[in-house]
Amino acid sequence: MSRILDFLSNNQWLTCGLRAVVAVIITFILIKLIPLVEKFILRHITGRTKTRLDDQIIHHSGKTLKRVVWLGGIFFVAKSLQSVLLGSAVKYINGILYIILVFLIVNFLSSIFQLLLDWYSKRWGKTVNGRTKDEFGPLFRRLIVIVVYTIGLVFILNHFHQDVSSIIVSLGVGSLAVALAAKDTLANMISGFMIMTDRPFRIGDRIRLESGEIGDVYDIGLRSTKILTFDNTLIVVPNQQIINEKVTNLSYPDPQIRVKIEVGVAYGTDLDRVKSLLVKICKKHPEVLDDPPPKAYFINFGDSSLDMMLVCRVGEWGQQWRVGEELRMDIKKTFEKEGIEIPFPQRVITINKSR
Repeated sequence: MSRILDFLSNNQWLTCGLRAVVAVIITFILIKLIPLVEKFILRHITGRTKTRLDDQIIHHSGKTLKRVVWLGGIFFVAKSLQSVLLGSAVKYINGILYIILVFLIVNFLSSIFQLLLDWYSKRWGKTVNGRTKDEFGPLFRRLIVIVVYTIGLVFILNHFHQDVSSIIVSLGVGSLAVALAAKDTLANMISGFMIMTDRPFRIGDRIRLESGEIGDVYDIGLRSTKILTFDNTLIVVPNQQIINEKVTNLSYPDPQIRVKIEVGVAYGTDLDRVKSLLVKICKKHPEVLDDPPPKAYFINFGDSSLDMMLVCRVGEWGQQWRVGEELRMDIKKTFEKEGIEIPFPQRVITINKSR
C-alpha cells in the first residue's frame, strides 16, 4: 500500500488524472440522482396540489440543477488538473465557468418569473379579454428579461473587477431621461395596469364619465380606454385621466338597471286609477322584473299637467331603451283607450275688461 502511495505521490500526472476521474464519476452519479429526486418530489409532495405551477417549478429546477452539476464537475476536473495545466488556462476556464453559471441562474430566475406570470395571467384572463392580456403579458415578460439579465451582467463585470458603478449610474441617468421623456406614456401604462387590477369597470360594462358621456367599455389598452357611445362612435380617454375622475359603472355589481318613464295627465284625472294602469302595463311586459315590483308615483304639479313617474327594472342595460320605448307605446295606447288625456302645454289668460 505504501508503495502505491509513494508511486502516486511521485507521479503527478497519474494523481491528477485519478482525481479528475473521481470528479467525473461523482458528477455522473449526481446527474442520475437528480431525476429520481425530482420524481419523488413530484409524486409525493407537489402531486397533492391542484395547480401545475409547483410541478413546472420543480421541472425547471431539475434541468437547471443538472447543468450546474455539470459545471461543478468541469470545475473540479480543472481543479484536479491545475498542477499539470498552465495557470492561465485554469484561470480562463474558471472565468468561463463563472459566466456560464451566472447565466444559468439568471435564466432559471427568468423562467420562474415567467411561470409565475403565466400562472397569474391565466387567472387574470378569466376576468379580462384576451386582447388586453396579450398587450400586458409581453410587456411584463420583456421587463423581467431586461431586469434579470442586467443584474446578471453586473455580477459578471464585478467578478472580473470591472468598475460597474459607472454602468449603474449610466443606467440610472438613462432611465431617468426615458422616464421624463415618456412620463405621460408611462403614467397611462401604470394607470392601465391599475384599472386591470382594481377593476372599477370591465370590457362590456356601461359607464358614465364625469363629463356626462355614457357608453360601453370597448377596450382597455396600454395607453387609453375606448368607450363605444350610443352613436356608435369611440371616445378615447387616456388611462391616467379616467382613473383620476369619477366614473359611474351602470353594469356592476348588479347588471339590473332601472327604467324610468315620466308622463303627464290632465288636471282632474283620477290619479289612483292612473297609477294602477301604469303598474298593470309594466307587469304585462315580459322583460320587466317582478322583484323589485314596478311602482308609479305622483311627482309634481306641473304647469299644464299632473306629472307621474313609472319606475321598473330590467335584467341588463341592453334592454333599457327598448323596453322603455315599448312601455311608452303601451301607455299611449292604454290612455287613449281609457280616455285619459295627456295634455298639451297650455296657459289660462284672464282679460280684465273693467278699464
